[in-house]
Amino acid sequence: MRRITFLVYAVLWILLISLNLYQQVTDTKQYAQKIATRQAEMFFDHIVLIRKWNALHGGVYVPITESTQPNPYLEVPHRDVETTDGKHLTLINPAYMTRQLSEMGDESDIAFHITGFNPIRPENRPDQWEAEALLAFQQGQKSVSSIGTINGQSFYRYMAPLHVDQSCLVCHQRQGYKEGEIRGGISVSIPSASIDAFVSERLEHLTITHAIVAVIGLIVLLLSYLAQARLSLRLDKAKSRMQLAYLDSLTLLPNRRYYDAFVKREWKRALRHKYPISMIMIDIDFFKLYNDNLGHIEGDHCLRQVAKTLKRFFRRPGDLIARYGGEEFCVVAACDAEQIMVLAEILRKAVENMRLPHPASKISEFVTISLGVASIVPSDDLSFESLLHAADQALYDAKATGRNRVGKRRV
Repeated sequence: MRRITFLVYAVLWILLISLNLYQQVTDTKQYAQKIATRQAEMFFDHIVLIRKWNALHGGVYVPITESTQPNPYLEVPHRDVETTDGKHLTLINPAYMTRQLSEMGDESDIAFHITGFNPIRPENRPDQWEAEALLAFQQGQKSVSSIGTINGQSFYRYMAPLHVDQSCLVCHQRQGYKEGEIRGGISVSIPSASIDAFVSERLEHLTITHAIVAVIGLIVLLLSYLAQARLSLRLDKAKSRMQLAYLDSLTLLPNRRYYDAFVKREWKRALRHKYPISMIMIDIDFFKLYNDNLGHIEGDHCLRQVAKTLKRFFRRPGDLIARYGGEEFCVVAACDAEQIMVLAEILRKAVENMRLPHPASKISEFVTISLGVASIVPSDDLSFESLLHAADQALYDAKATGRNRVGKRRV
C-alpha cells in the first residue's frame, strides 16, 4: 500500500512539473512573439513618421540615378526638374520613398512592404496574409500579428493600416479615396531565426531547471518513503513484541499478564458506570489423563483446538477470553448473570461438538469442559478477587457434580 502511495505521489509530482514546464514554454513562446510584435510596431511607427515628414514637405527632390529613376506611377506636375546648374532631379513621394527603404531593408533582417487592395504600382499588391489583414482592418481591427511563412521561411509578421490624409490625396485622389479612409497598410516581417535563438536558450534552461526540480522532488519522495517504511517496520516489530508479551505462545490467546491488566481496567469502568461484570472459569476435563495417554504433543494440539473454538464467540472489545494457566481458561464479559449462563452453555456445547477424541476420559469419548460462572455489580466494598473466587468455586461445583457442565455461584 505504501509503495502504491509513493508511486501515485511520484506520478502526480511528474505531472505537476510537466504542466508547469508546458505553461512556461507556452508563456516563453508568447513572450517571444510579443517582443517581435513590439519591435515590428516600433519599426512601423518609424516608417509612418518618415512618410509623414515626406508628405508634409510635398515630397523630396533627389538626383536621378541608375537606382533612382523617375516614378512612372506618380502623375503630378513638376515630377522631374532641372536645376540651374544642370542637375536632373525627380520627386520622391512617401510611397516611392517607402519602396526604396524596403529595398534597402533587404540588407537587414527586417523586411517591410507597403500594400493595398488597389495599389497604383502592381508590385505593391498584397500576398495572402496581407490580404487577410486588410480585410480585418476593414472590419475595425487595429493591427494584425502572427507567425507566417515567406518563401518557405518562418517570420513574425505584423501589419497596421495606413489612413488617407490630405497630403495623400495629391497622389491618390484619382483612385477615389477620401480623407480618413483605409487605403492600405505596411507589413513588417522579422525572421523567426533572429528570436528563435533566444527562445531555444530559454527553453533549454527551463527544461534543465524543471528536470533538476523533478529529480530533487522524486529523491525527497523516495527518502520519505524509505523513512516511513523503516518507521513502519520498527512499529510492526514493536507491535509484534508487544503482542508476544501479552499472548500465550501456544494458544495465541491473551496470557495471564494481559488478563491482569484487562481485569483492572474493566473493573474500574464497571464500577464507574455501575453495570454488571461476569466471569467464567473453564477447565478441560481429565486433561492430565489426556496427556498421559496421548502424549504432550497431542495435549498441545488439544489446547490449541479448544482455544480456537472458544475464541470464535468473542468479538466485542469489552469481552476477554484468556489462557489462565495449564488447561484452564477464563472469560471476563460485561453482561449480567443470565447472559453469562447462556454464553457458558454455548461454549460447553461448542467444545463437545468438536468431537475431539479423548480415550482416557471418564465421562465421554470426546474432549469436554467444565465451567464455573459468577456475576457482580462492582462497588467500593467489593473487589475483583471476590468475583474470581466465586467463579472458581462454581467450577469446583461443576467438577464435583459430574463435569461437562456449568456451575454457578453468587458473590
